[in-house]
Amino acid sequence: MQSNIKALPAIYLNGIYKRYGNNENNVEVLSNINLEIANGEFLALCGPSGSGKSTLLNILSGIDKPSLGYVVLLNKLLNDLAEKDLASLRSKHLGFIFQFFNLMPVLNAFDNVFYPLVLNGHFDTKAATERSLHCLDSVGLADLRDRKPGQLSGGQQQRVAIARALAHEPQIVVADEPTGNLDLATGDAILDLLLNINQQTGTTFVISTHSTQLKARAGRVVEIRDGGLAYDSAK
Repeated sequence: MQSNIKALPAIYLNGIYKRYGNNENNVEVLSNINLEIANGEFLALCGPSGSGKSTLLNILSGIDKPSLGYVVLLNKLLNDLAEKDLASLRSKHLGFIFQFFNLMPVLNAFDNVFYPLVLNGHFDTKAATERSLHCLDSVGLADLRDRKPGQLSGGQQQRVAIARALAHEPQIVVADEPTGNLDLATGDAILDLLLNINQQTGTTFVISTHSTQLKARAGRVVEIRDGGLAYDSAK
């Protein structure tokens, strides 16, 4: 008999507002955002610069708090969690990819993936070594693991950053303009990689982007304008 019970979303946002400043100089960045993101979705968050995309990413991942409304991430109400519990949740269950890679320049590709695993307590040294090598191989960089970021191209650096984000097997990956610092061909290759990971692992991806290529290929597109939800391809 088929169940009618609806699966819980990976991320649930209800009545999200974000304001900065005091009552006299109040700037509203987000206004009444209501959004559900299912497990396994590949969602592109679009909108012009200054529309609130990065702020929304920070709120849904527990880095920032809303002024009003509540966030449920992986069945946990973030509003009620202490900062150390939020940090633990992010460390265990979320991966982050950034536009400018955020790699440690003094470490080689392998160590940029390996050390976060050990320092965050995800794996012991042996398991972290195996996992780091596997992830670098999965993004096509097994032969370049000894190179430092300055010896890698932009696309190769982003592949290291992807390997680092995925090494602890997060349930959700949050990416802020992951192809924004890359040329068109390299950006397409990175998009191919992310889509393939999503399809193979079922990892949820939430990606802010200006890329028309990413927008065209994402499973779902949500657009933010002037701090509000202007478009949702799922509706």
